[in-house]
Amino acid sequence: MKLLAPQTYKEASEELKGRVCNGCGPEGIIGKFVPDNLAGTDISEACNIHDWMYQEGEEKQKADVFFLANMALLCSRESKWLLPFRAWLAVKYFLAVFYAGDEYFNHSQAPTT
Repeated sequence: MKLLAPQTYKEASEELKGRVCNGCGPEGIIGKFVPDNLAGTDISEACNIHDWMYQEGEEKQKADVFFLANMALLCSRESKWLLPFRAWLAVKYFLAVFYAGDEYFNHSQAPTT
């Protein structure tokens, strides 16, 4: 199963992705304390897709749900006995982004309804 991502992300060059995406956590000092893994599972690609969707102004809730689903998928590919712990960490990560990520969401690009 592939990670959920908008078509624009799938078609983007690695150079463009590198300009928009920075792994997990915001740029700056706070981002240095945000891990790119959940108990050893690399989730940086889930973070990159999330960054991309925020920059494009996708629906914030959709971007956040894609983030949770992608983290869960990445965690499920690893050791099954650590899956419950990793899933718990993914939910905590999702909730932090869902409630505190508003300042990083690109509202200027968000579609109006």
